[in-house]
Amino acid sequence: MGYAIVINLDYENNPSDVCQEIWDIIKQDMLKAGFRLDNRLFTMNRDSEETLALARRVMEGIEDHLEFDKKRVFRYLKDFYGYDIGNTTNLLVPGSSEIEVSI
Repeated sequence: MGYAIVINLDYENNPSDVCQEIWDIIKQDMLKAGFRLDNRLFTMNRDSEETLALARRVMEGIEDHLEFDKKRVFRYLKDFYGYDIGNTTNLLVPGSSEIEVSI
């Protein structure tokens, strides 16, 4: 089973050009660490604890790439969480109780 990491930046309270710069670095570093980008989710088929620890290490390492005034990458984050993909419900398709087969 896969695990997903959600990262949303706080565009409401930070300049969009700075958020875009940080997002580009996050994306690059997460992909380099072995995550796969699935729309806006970073996914990985590893143990949840291992995946969470790796995501935290990647985010902490991002500060090494940033200019001094942007060093506190966590202040730009709005959401940073992980969950088991098996707990995801796709709301774009009808629910199983709504599907009717006719012959």
